[in-house]
Amino acid sequence: MVIADLSPVSRVSAATTQSPRHRIGRMDPHIEGFLLQLTSVSQDLPGIAGHTSREQFNWRPSSEKWSIGQCVEHLNITTERYLPVLRQEMTNARSAQKLASGPFALGFFERWFLGYMEPPPRHKSRTGKAFVAPPDLDPATTIDRFNRLQGEFGECIRSAVGLDLKRIKVRSQFGPVSWTLNATFAILLAHQRRHIWQARQVRTDAAFPTKAS
Repeated sequence: MVIADLSPVSRVSAATTQSPRHRIGRMDPHIEGFLLQLTSVSQDLPGIAGHTSREQFNWRPSSEKWSIGQCVEHLNITTERYLPVLRQEMTNARSAQKLASGPFALGFFERWFLGYMEPPPRHKSRTGKAFVAPPDLDPATTIDRFNRLQGEFGECIRSAVGLDLKRIKVRSQFGPVSWTLNATFAILLAHQRRHIWQARQVRTDAAFPTKAS
């Protein structure tokens, strides 16, 4: 679908939608794999949300589906909620000398849940109110926030080098369950792919507005 050119005022600029490159360098291959996944998600967003007007960014295919903006802001809310929890657990783990080198395997239930999170969704799940984004969002502000939080998440993953990712437990912010740090990183990245996929379905919907009203 060709998206009609929009005025500079209502359009998310190319500079705004530049995805962060998450510095990798030489490190533990397990951590490097997580960072490569994060970079892939970050680089996918500009092709979906780039150059969208406010109307397009907030357009919803139906009252039961999210807009591109809500998908992005949901990821922002999730990352913002998890970052302090992850940092604290990793600080505690270093103090307790929970150290080991990878690779780290996922448990059976962790593998099952990871598969459940990967797109396309096989079952519809309810999202807690605290994680549901408002219906009217500014494109530039929301995407800038996404890029900043992705950068912080990358630093968080990088700081896990040397830790025993299987011995560290992280309480899920979505429900009464705890995952290993290894599974938490994997699930959060699958969760990002899930909602980037969702945002792409909105952008390619036949009824997606081609110009600002």
